[in-house]
Amino acid sequence: MYAAPCPSCGAQVEFHSAASVMAVCGHCRSTLVRRDVDLDNLGKMAVLAEDRSPFKMRWRGRYGNAGFELIGRLQLRYAEGFWNEWYARFDDGRLGWLSEGSGLCYVTFERALKTTLPSVDDFQVGMQAKLDGQAYTVTNIENAECVAAEGELPFKPTPGNATPSVDLRSEKGFASLDYSETPPRAYIGEALELADLLDKAAPNELVKPKRVAARNFKCTSCGAPLTARNGEIHAVGCHHCGAVIDPDSPELKILSKARAALEAPLIPIGATGKLQGKTYAILGFLRRSTKVEDIDYSWDEYLLHSDDAGYAWLTCSSGHWNFARPTVRQPEMESSSTRVTYMKRTYRHFEHSEAQVKQVVGEFNWQVKIGQHIKFDDYIAPPYLLSREQSKTEQTWTLAEYITAEKVALAFNPPKPLPEPEGIAPNQPSPYGESRLYYMAMAAFLLIAILLQMGFTMASKHKVIWQDEFTINAETFDTNKATYTSKPFQIPPGDRNLVIHQSSNLDNRWFYADLALTNTKTGETIRLGREVSYYHGVDSDGSWYEGNNGDEAMLNDVPGGEYLLEMEIEADPQPQPLVNRVALIQDVPVWSNFWILLVVILIIPLFCWLRSNSFETERWADSDHPKGE
Repeated sequence: MYAAPCPSCGAQVEFHSAASVMAVCGHCRSTLVRRDVDLDNLGKMAVLAEDRSPFKMRWRGRYGNAGFELIGRLQLRYAEGFWNEWYARFDDGRLGWLSEGSGLCYVTFERALKTTLPSVDDFQVGMQAKLDGQAYTVTNIENAECVAAEGELPFKPTPGNATPSVDLRSEKGFASLDYSETPPRAYIGEALELADLLDKAAPNELVKPKRVAARNFKCTSCGAPLTARNGEIHAVGCHHCGAVIDPDSPELKILSKARAALEAPLIPIGATGKLQGKTYAILGFLRRSTKVEDIDYSWDEYLLHSDDAGYAWLTCSSGHWNFARPTVRQPEMESSSTRVTYMKRTYRHFEHSEAQVKQVVGEFNWQVKIGQHIKFDDYIAPPYLLSREQSKTEQTWTLAEYITAEKVALAFNPPKPLPEPEGIAPNQPSPYGESRLYYMAMAAFLLIAILLQMGFTMASKHKVIWQDEFTINAETFDTNKATYTSKPFQIPPGDRNLVIHQSSNLDNRWFYADLALTNTKTGETIRLGREVSYYHGVDSDGSWYEGNNGDEAMLNDVPGGEYLLEMEIEADPQPQPLVNRVALIQDVPVWSNFWILLVVILIIPLFCWLRSNSFETERWADSDHPKGE
């Protein structure tokens, strides 16, 4: 470490990295340039704008296997807000950058690329680009202006100068191209959540946002009192006249003004509530609208902020609510553009739209304007909705989760009851959707039924206890009905069933049999009638047939003993003799109960499937893919 007194105030200024060429005195904010052992004073550095950064100088974190310390900071301003770039010295000797914005953190290292970079004007938001063979998507094109700096930096910043830059994302990667020099500088790394950078062994804690006095001023359109609670607020919407004011401009410039009468938000500005374990305050409210087939559709968006979790959104459309945050990773787009993958979950394209801002009330951390247009592509995997928002300079992805109006009301306690949901939301969970536990239970019951039936079938003896065959000549039917009486036979005792099985030589013919099974000792008789028919032929539609030349009748609880079987047969007279074979089979497996049980088991999931299919049909009816393809 190198240290020298500040030429302006005499305070000691430290350089923790040999690569640092500039430092800002922490006492008098003089900008000092290191030249060997001397410090040159280049003048005063502007005071850093108050923001909600969770980091501070000398903050220690961990990236992968290496710890790091923040030794410098650049504060940049782009068209719609602020951006912090922290200069970091890593324990393994590397020097890199930690950026923060859109609720995420970005760790990058300068890299000399083999790829020849085109002009900044050749980039367009949403286009694909390759850096040293790695595919990226262009997500942001900005002119960033240095506002202030602190600590030590590897170069001399020039406050007030606009620097063109291009940001790119891949699924896990992040790249930033700085066009302030020729050739441009490239910084390669990845996007992370704040929790990924915390070092449990480090003594520091995250910086709590400063409680600064709010800026109070009057609307330059109607004179109503307005407030900007901190330096991160760059637009304030007047709830009286609908004007949107720039609180950073000395003259409080009007950014835009509503053209229609204002509607009060369902949840008042300033309300606080707890969602997903974090306490959020509602900072602002805006209404967007889109036109489909000359019909205007609108929805509301509430900007939320939590000291612990940063910014988030609460949206409401036709009484349906969603809680949304920016994505950590860049979703992977399939070649068809109808599906994307994010965090191992596949989302299907629901609709494309172009929306504009209709109304703005409250505070926003970017310069939102009435009439501002943005393109949307929504992809769904209920209860989640993945939304891509794209303008000429920026592309962002937001992940929303469906929440009920009851949860919103419980969290924020609105003054009036929230409206009932209308229709079906794109990512609304189906009440008839699949339940893993339910279907596992159904599968278990079905498996048990199959195993039981297999056990009964294997245990059944299927024993033939008597059989005979007899022939009835054609002339018999010309006079009277044919009859047949068997010789006595034994039926073994037991509670097992008994099947009377018949098979004949029927061919385009029918016969009807009256059967009587009589116990020779008790005289008890079991009677039943059976009709058997079989017809077939060929017509203009091809071959056909109906019926069967065999028949089975099952009897239960037949007592054991000696029996006779008597049959009286009536048939249509034909020249050929009728041959009938009869067999009595005991202990035959019964399948009817199994099929009834199977229907009972399957009827409930079938009903749920039909209702679910109807629900999905209604869901997709309002999308760009009405058949859900």
